[in-house]
Amino acid sequence: MSSQQRRATYRLIGYLMVIVASIMFGFNGNLSRLLFDDGISPVTLVELRMIIGSICLLGVLTIGRRKELKVPRRSIGWIVAFGLSLALVTFTYFVSISRLPIAIALVIQFSSSAWMVLGEAIWRRRKPSTYILIALGLTSVGILLLTGVWRLSLNGLDGIGLLFALLATAMYIAYLVLGRRVGRDVPPLTTTSFGALVAGIFWLLVQPPWTFPTITWTPHHLLLIFLVGTIGMAIPFTLVLNSLRRIDATRVGIASMLELVAAGVIAYFWLGQHLDLLQVLGCLLVMAGIIILQFDTLPVPA
Repeated sequence: MSSQQRRATYRLIGYLMVIVASIMFGFNGNLSRLLFDDGISPVTLVELRMIIGSICLLGVLTIGRRKELKVPRRSIGWIVAFGLSLALVTFTYFVSISRLPIAIALVIQFSSSAWMVLGEAIWRRRKPSTYILIALGLTSVGILLLTGVWRLSLNGLDGIGLLFALLATAMYIAYLVLGRRVGRDVPPLTTTSFGALVAGIFWLLVQPPWTFPTITWTPHHLLLIFLVGTIGMAIPFTLVLNSLRRIDATRVGIASMLELVAAGVIAYFWLGQHLDLLQVLGCLLVMAGIIILQFDTLPVPA
């Protein structure tokens, strides 16, 4: 196998990691919706998600990878910053969808990829590749079709909701950029473990466990919350951080748009939600954009 083929395979594995993570995030979205409908608050779910995820991952490290528990001193500050971005990205998103139509909140948050493309072009002083621009265009149009945002009235939108939607976008970008920075010195599993631990401690200070609603502690809800913490946090976040070692944050952000497609398809089969022809077309455009990314020959990030 030539060096070019090895690089292509290396990148492809990175994209596959993002795809699997996006499917898990899509499943988590539907699972979380069931818990919200049962009366579990978003803050409670986010808090337990981080705590459970960090405990599971630290357990894996303690049993099989003790050497990876050691974090270089120069990386501690970066991990704390990464953990805080992890804590805030979901919270700001939940606040935005509680005050805005969900389609508008989603379009604003997924605009993060466009901002990252623009930021990378300015930082590197070069025009993004044709593949990146085509992929960004296809996935963005796909998201618009999936959410049906044009059907909504934009008059009288809640200012606080818009503010938190923009904050969610900024936090998502920070999460990807900080995740890549920490990944230079710290293995992905360690980064996710300690990042989730920082996020969990942050939310414990905001909402102590004794203030949780009583309904949180039923066996059925605890099982679903455990799944959210493992399938919806520990595994997919680790995959995303692994992917950031193979492809850069901009491409991970574009490929992550598959999450909305996964959520819609899972909701169709699991919750019986309807997808019209335009939404199906939106799914296909997002997938086409992600496929086109495979043809980009940018070197593996350092």
